[in-house]
Amino acid sequence: MKVEYINPFINSVNNTVETMLGVKAERSAPFVKDNLLARGDVSGLIGFADKNISGSVALSFPTGTALKIYRMMMGETVFKINNDVQDTVGELTNIVCGGAKQEFAKMGLSFHISIPSIIVGKGHQITHKQHTPIVVIPFAIEQSPFAMEITMKIIPKKA
Repeated sequence: MKVEYINPFINSVNNTVETMLGVKAERSAPFVKDNLLARGDVSGLIGFADKNISGSVALSFPTGTALKIYRMMMGETVFKINNDVQDTVGELTNIVCGGAKQEFAKMGLSFHISIPSIIVGKGHQITHKQHTPIVVIPFAIEQSPFAMEITMKIIPKKA
């Protein structure tokens, strides 16, 4: 997968975190995922597709990070993953994918976005429908880790 196709998602995470939470996301080195295990306890997953592109993106948060983000966004403290925290994770995933979609449009690629799916539980798996490499980009906000997974297939336009 080319960096130019990953950067819109990275940029969107950075913009979303800064806009919604008022902090900067720190990024670590990306790597190719070699199993289905999530890097967190609650994950949002969105598929996207059109004629020339298909794939999915997931944001995965350990419980502590998800609760922190919920508190930062809503001003409320909760002590476990509940429906409101799950909705927040789904909305963040949706915003990140939507932001990337805008950048892809500038490159001449468009796609439709599915409704986010939320997966909860320690040791859960994230199953992407593409049979392409899954790139994981680790992030942290104020030393609280989370990860984004991206997989996609670009079909070159016929001349």
